[in-house]
Amino acid sequence: MPDAATPDKVQLRVSLYPWVPEADSLASWIEQDFETQHPEIDLVVRTMERSYDWLPGYVSDLAYEIDQTVAALTQEGDDSQDLIEVDTMILGALIERNAVAPFALSEPSFLPSAQEAVSQDGETWGVPHWTCGYFVISEDAGVREANDLTALLDRLADAGTERADIVGDIDGSWDAVMVYLDAFIDSYGDGDVQAALAAETLDPMVDSALRALGTSCAQDGEAMCGSDGVEKFATGGADALIGYSERLHPILATEGRTVANLHIASAPLGSGSHPMLFTDALVLSPRCSSERCQEAARAFASYYVSDRVFEVVLMGLDTDTSVARYLLPSTTTAFDTDAVAADPYYRQLEEEIQGARAYPTSGVPEARERGAIQAQVKTALGL
Repeated sequence: MPDAATPDKVQLRVSLYPWVPEADSLASWIEQDFETQHPEIDLVVRTMERSYDWLPGYVSDLAYEIDQTVAALTQEGDDSQDLIEVDTMILGALIERNAVAPFALSEPSFLPSAQEAVSQDGETWGVPHWTCGYFVISEDAGVREANDLTALLDRLADAGTERADIVGDIDGSWDAVMVYLDAFIDSYGDGDVQAALAAETLDPMVDSALRALGTSCAQDGEAMCGSDGVEKFATGGADALIGYSERLHPILATEGRTVANLHIASAPLGSGSHPMLFTDALVLSPRCSSERCQEAARAFASYYVSDRVFEVVLMGLDTDTSVARYLLPSTTTAFDTDAVAADPYYRQLEEEIQGARAYPTSGVPEARERGAIQAQVKTALGL
């Protein structure tokens, strides 16, 4: 990988997390704005279409595909990268394969769960950027008062509508494992997540909870916890939607939307409510070893998690629609920026993630590969 694009510029190749609303706009704005702030750096942002397997430009999803991500971080090639924003569920595998170098910033202040997600063996292995979790979105303010799954489902059933109680897409190969862990921790608090991941069968209490959720997801014999559900909820076809916080973006952008004045709660999926959060973090290639490359990498990471950039990206100010993305930032101060602090949904989200625990950085890819958890979660949900 060349260290400099020109004698006066250092080239920095970066792959951003691709699974965000209006991803192309984000990538374009980041590349242009960063180079305006740092003319000494030639930032090359990997095109988002390389991560989407339904597009002709697909190469690999470097946020999740471990072998391809290791190659992009450690080998020369057309798709080699200096920084990759990965879901930290695969971070343990990258560390084990010597595909990343320690990488940290002294500032800003990160959410405790985000810092936990990049820390291992006394080292910091990445700069957290996004966090994410499972939420319930509804017009019923009572969802925020439900402290366990039974209370939530009873609240939705008591509405007495003919609509589906709850919809959402939570049965994917990654999602099923993470929903199971979320429900496990909701039920057991400080339970052993590695033991839960390694088990061949679902914990009986968690299995019972997911079956109850599946019943509430059903309408006229159709299971609805395995479909997107956004349009159905946005146009008044369901009492609630379960999914990531950023599902608010397409809900609010839906043509013909009838729902308004929404309320958001961390999804209680078991006998209690103990939020868990994903973290997406920038990790550094060990091949970015020169002083110039490392300085450029630190400059980009500092820029990427700055309050100004977070405010623009969170609120969708880089887009044509200016609909907020409702992604969750990794820093505590991003919530205090003027536009974010004034947004009622972000205020709810900030409250709901207090005390959250990080998802593990190892064990999840193996559980996903085995497929037993996903199969049993789908069965429990009636899918």
